[in-house]
Amino acid sequence: MNGSWLETVAAKAEMRPAEAEFALRKRGIVADRPLRPARTLTVRRIAFRGEKRGTAQGPIDFDWSDLTAGVWAVTSQRNLRGKSTVLEVLLWALRGTPKGLQDDVRRWLSWVCVEFKVDDQGYVIDFSVEERVPRGSLVRLRASGEPDELDRFMSDEGFEVAMARFMMQTLDLDPITAMQGKEDERQVVEHGWAALSGGLYFGGDHKQLLGDVQMAGLPARMLQMYIGMPWATTVMQAGTAKRELDQETEKASKAATAAAKDAQTARTRIEGELEKAKKTLAGFAQETGTAAELERFAGEVARLSPIALDLMQRHAGAEADATEFERLATVDERAVRDLRENIVATQFFNGLQPVCCPRCETRVSSERLKLESKDLNCSLCAEDIPINEMEGASDELDAVDQRFAAAKAAATRARVAAKSLAEKSKASNAEFEKARQALAKAASSATFEQRRKAELEVARLEGALKERQTVAKPATVLPDVALVNAALAEAKKAYDAGRGDILDRLNTEILALARQLGVPMLEEVNLNTNASLRLTKGGEPTTFSAVTAGERLRLRIATAVALLRVGQERGLGRHPGLLIVDSPAAEEVSPDDLTAVLSELQTIAKQTKGLQIIIGSANARAIVAQLGEQWCRSAMGDDYLW
Repeated sequence: MNGSWLETVAAKAEMRPAEAEFALRKRGIVADRPLRPARTLTVRRIAFRGEKRGTAQGPIDFDWSDLTAGVWAVTSQRNLRGKSTVLEVLLWALRGTPKGLQDDVRRWLSWVCVEFKVDDQGYVIDFSVEERVPRGSLVRLRASGEPDELDRFMSDEGFEVAMARFMMQTLDLDPITAMQGKEDERQVVEHGWAALSGGLYFGGDHKQLLGDVQMAGLPARMLQMYIGMPWATTVMQAGTAKRELDQETEKASKAATAAAKDAQTARTRIEGELEKAKKTLAGFAQETGTAAELERFAGEVARLSPIALDLMQRHAGAEADATEFERLATVDERAVRDLRENIVATQFFNGLQPVCCPRCETRVSSERLKLESKDLNCSLCAEDIPINEMEGASDELDAVDQRFAAAKAAATRARVAAKSLAEKSKASNAEFEKARQALAKAASSATFEQRRKAELEVARLEGALKERQTVAKPATVLPDVALVNAALAEAKKAYDAGRGDILDRLNTEILALARQLGVPMLEEVNLNTNASLRLTKGGEPTTFSAVTAGERLRLRIATAVALLRVGQERGLGRHPGLLIVDSPAAEEVSPDDLTAVLSELQTIAKQTKGLQIIIGSANARAIVAQLGEQWCRSAMGDDYLW
């Protein structure tokens, strides 16, 4: 970027120059750059082929070549003989998108070729047309005539992009940025070659001084660009960026205001709802239960549950212990009884002297009785008789008796303990069940549910009200505002200082050219930077839009030529010097007027380096007579141009 301008802007925005440059580039703002003289665009050849369909049958074959700077015309003696189609095909090729080409003609075409020069460099646009879709290439011609392909396209969109990229770069043009859309929804859009090419075409009703679109101030932007007004592009870019920032700031401010208003409205509403909810809550009797009461019941159930479970488990253990001790006591009791009976029986039976076998009643002999006394062998079974068998019986009986007493005592204690635990467990279970039923009753109570809902509603509204008590934040100032404002202010200063007398020089040139083209009563023109043209004609002030269509056409051509001439004179213009004029005779009242205009255009073309004017008209005799056959492609009588 221009160093001093950038440093001044950065200092005003309190930024480092590198940071400022980066931020400005992101916003689409670049400093003015040194301009070179405008490049000249000259059409060399227009050719196309195809096949007519419908009621109009026959081949299409048009080829017009060896065109140079000067005034050229494609003309016929009758309307609808194809002259506008030649101009529309030319515009389609140069723009990459049709302007007013008829759909039926476009469907008839099968091939188009346009050759042109930019200064001394030759280029060729060559494409086939299949079902109205262009497919071809843009090539650059070497000095030897060999082509170098620059771009290739396979669709309408691709063709438009290829030609826009080429023309904008080659002719050193900048896109025109603007804000478009509904209020608060405008967006930055770029107008490129399709819009700027309107400065080369003069057709229609001539309502605009430059181009054919009034939207977004395009005529003014085109005027400033084509004349090469210093710093005009930077002013345009910074102005667009400022409007974008202003919209963002305004939207942020409106959003903050709306948020604050909404918050206040919400607070008022919530306060009313909260007051109503509190009254509803206060209407419930305190004994109907609250959330705290429910929590208390739940806590009591939670506390009693493990106690009841523990007592139940302890009671079960005690029952098991008592049962076991009772079993052991029974065993010991049986042992005592058995031992006592054995001792009694032994003593009894040992005191008897058997006389016969108790089974077979065989008498015991005297010999067995004697041996029993002598050898201590039983007189019945002959087994030894232990003499000490009864000596320990008393001791064993005492031990078993003591064990039985201990087991019985332990069983009694265990049973008492089990009974106590059973009572405690029963009481604990009863208490737990009571708490559980109270909790279930409280939780299932319709009144409690209503009260709970009322409590929750109050809590919710209190939270919502607290949330909206925060003071609304003011709209944030966007970080690029100071930078863009500084860039715009400094660019305007540079623009005002650099434009000098360019507008005065343009006014002088437009006045002279308009008179030369046939507006003799014109006394003064005043072109301003908004591309509005104020006039003094016949001693009365008027405007461009108020004069006749013929005068508007003359003024448009005069303005375009003036842009070219003053730009060449100052070495700063960008107009490529090609003018395409469709049906000028429609704006004339007589062939003599048309002849006079053509004559002056020839003179102007000779006086203006690189100027090429291509005219389409249905007044073949007057045009051919004035320009000469070598400068025309004409169709006489009922003939068609193609």
